[in-house]
Amino acid sequence: MLRIATLEDLHELSTLYRDTISLVNIKDYNAAQVNAWAGRWTNIAGWTEKITQQHFIVEEIGGVIAGFSSLTTSGHLDMMFVHHKYQGQGIAKRLVNEIVAVATGRGYEQLTSDVSITARPFFERMGFTVITPQIVSIDDVELTNFKMVKPLM
Repeated sequence: MLRIATLEDLHELSTLYRDTISLVNIKDYNAAQVNAWAGRWTNIAGWTEKITQQHFIVEEIGGVIAGFSSLTTSGHLDMMFVHHKYQGQGIAKRLVNEIVAVATGRGYEQLTSDVSITARPFFERMGFTVITPQIVSIDDVELTNFKMVKPLM
């Protein structure tokens, strides 16, 4: 069931984020990169801001948050994570389709996203194309990801 995230979801969302990076993204990033990236799960102020200021949705299955995604007011697909036990079940596709519907309804001409190496093939299947590879720094640890775009009009 898709629904809007609430602050009551914060702990489950942040734990899902940490675990997905640690258990799924580890195949494409080294331990130092995973630790720096996943370490952001404790940023309560950042999570609170995202949940309250973005269009932040969750997919819930049997009372468990199986995935989540968020859309900023500038048309940026910010968050997209699927629980490691629910990978490959169409959850990410449902989340992206909902974000696309909301963005289209708001009149956005395109969606942008900063996409991990792991998620890039999925985003390409969803109609996103790479604008440019980029190097981001988290706590002085560099990671590669991709600036991607999907036209909506």
